[in-house]
Formats: sequence, C-alpha cells, structure tokens
Amino acid sequence: MKWRFVWLTCLLCGILPLVGCWDAKDIDNRMIVGAMGVERPEKDKPSVRVWFRFPIPKTPGTSGNGSDFFATSQAGDTVIDATNQMRYRLPKALDLSSVRAFLIDETMAKEGLRQYLDFTVRERSVPLDTVVALVTGDMNQIFSNPNPTGELSGLYTKLFFEPFAGGIPRKNKVELWEVYAKLYNPLQANLIPLVRESEHNMFSLVGNAYFAGDKLAGILTPDETLLYEIISRSIGETEMELTKKADVKILNNRTRIKASLKADGHPLIRVTSRVDCTLVNSSGEERLSASRIEQYLEQKLIRQAAGLFAKTQAKRSDIFGFGNHFRGKLAVSRYPSWPSMYQQAEIRFKIKVKLRNTGLEYLE
Repeated sequence: MKWRFVWLTCLLCGILPLVGCWDAKDIDNRMIVGAMGVERPEKDKPSVRVWFRFPIPKTPGTSGNGSDFFATSQAGDTVIDATNQMRYRLPKALDLSSVRAFLIDETMAKEGLRQYLDFTVRERSVPLDTVVALVTGDMNQIFSNPNPTGELSGLYTKLFFEPFAGGIPRKNKVELWEVYAKLYNPLQANLIPLVRESEHNMFSLVGNAYFAGDKLAGILTPDETLLYEIISRSIGETEMELTKKADVKILNNRTRIKASLKADGHPLIRVTSRVDCTLVNSSGEERLSASRIEQYLEQKLIRQAAGLFAKTQAKRSDIFGFGNHFRGKLAVSRYPSWPSMYQQAEIRFKIKVKLRNTGLEYLE
C-alpha cells in the first residue's frame, strides 16, 4: 500500500508540469488573413506571388485615422513556400484560419488550378467554405484598394457573392470545397466567377470561367450563367431582360434531367425546365399578350441553351454535372472518358414559361 501511494505521488508530480496550453498563441499575437491571392510574378522570378490582406483591429478610444487593413505580397516557388517566407517577415504568427476569399490570376488558371489549391485541403489551413474567384487585371489594385462599403478584409468579396447580400445567380458563388471536389470528379467540370478591378468598386463581374479538367477553357457571359443556374439547380428571384424596355422576374424554376445511353453508346440527355415569372416592366411601344411573352421568353432561352451546350461540348466541359446522372449506367473504369462522351452527347432541352401575377395588365 505504501509503495502504491509513492507511485501515485510520483505520477502526479510528473503530470503537473504538462498541464497547460504551451503551444497556444493569443489572438493579439496573430496576423489574421482575410483574403489571399495568387498570381504570376515578373519573368525570371519565382513561380508564384501570393497576396495577403490583413484586417487591422481597432480598439475603443483609438483614432479613426489610418487604414483598417494591411496588404502585402511574397514570391515563392509554391504557395506554401511563399507563405512560409512571409512568416519570416511578420512580427506575429500568420493565421490562415479566417480566410474568406481566395483569388487566382486568370492566366494561371489556364495552366491549371490543382497545383495552387492542393495545399488548402491537404494542410487544412484555409476554411473549405472560402469563396473562390478568378481575377483578370492588376491584383495589386484589388488588394491595395480600401473596401468601398467598409467591411473588413475578405468580407467584401464574400458578401459580393453571398445570396443574402450582394449575390445574384449570374455571379455564381463557388466555395473552395466545391472547386476541389470537381477537380477530382471527371463527371463534372468547374464554373468559377471571373472578376476584374473596378475604378469605383474593388472589382466587377466579367463572367464565369468554365474548365476542362483543371484548365480554363472559356468564359460564359452573365446571361449564359443565368441559364446554367436554371438548368443545374433551382434559383431564387432574379430579373432578366425580355425585350427592349421590358423585363420579367424569375420567381421559381424546376428542372428535371433524364439520362440514358443510345444504341450507339452515345449519351442522350433530356432536360425539362419550368420557369415561373412575373412582368416587372412593360414596354409602352408595344403591348404584348401574356401568351406572347411566354412564347418569346421560351424561344429566347432555347436559343441561348443551344449556344451554351455547343460552347461547353466543344471544350468537353460538363459544367452541368450531367455525367453524375450516368453513375449507375457506366462502369467506374469509364468515368475518365466522360468528357469525350459529353462532347458526343445529344442534349434535348425543353422549357415551359408561365407568366403569373400580371394583375389587370393582361386581364382578358
């Protein structure tokens, strides 16, 4: 009994020095990154240049003068190499756990995304719900300009795409986990927003870039992106131009996709959509009946769909995820050949437009 008491005492004495968080860093000893950007540096330099934007916290009673953020960049052979070199320059710990936006230069996206995004998932340093976008133009201006609406670093970009804030279907919000998942899914290609620096705002929307594998293949216009949203998922309320000086608002939509293989082995994809909309603004130059508006909008969307399918099929870029509907119809060994099969697929698109809430305007 005596030796047991001595043994327990020694054990407790050995445990006591281990109590505590000896490797923790207080919040005031961290440099929290709000937004990151990756671009190609000058010639004869390292492979990448990584931009960092840090919010500068304000304490009560301090002067409101000065900037509320700090932006800097670091070149390196890889994103991780540049990040580690940045740590040599900072007086505090570099904290990537609060990154809200990850921006990639358009020219680098043409070479491939995978090498710039692998570290985010493997190291688990960047949140998987971080918004991803491509940038054309000067990334220095985007990271150096102050936020016009006053949000902290990174939040401006996230709110630009969020449906509950400035987001609309044409902007096509994409998060990091979605991009990474599609890079390793041969049955669906990525569609990532493309922005450029703006004179009055931090940036403006150019369109959405569609990918073949991990390489940028082309750009969709905002109107083509709206049609993509209709086909691929249900969208919330959004307005679109019907004719000159006439607009309708899409209130709701439902899409049904049926997939099968024809006798020759080529995919057959049937897409049926229903769109409920209401008239927002009517043209005084020409009075159109409700049925004429429905017919006109159907014809317009069918024409846009034909061009959209032709554009993506030519580049073997299945942004709609049609390939996922063939998971039970194709052997797993054939999944990598889906981009070529998508190029040869027959796509039949039908859409029904229903105009409602017209009030007295179209009372028969």
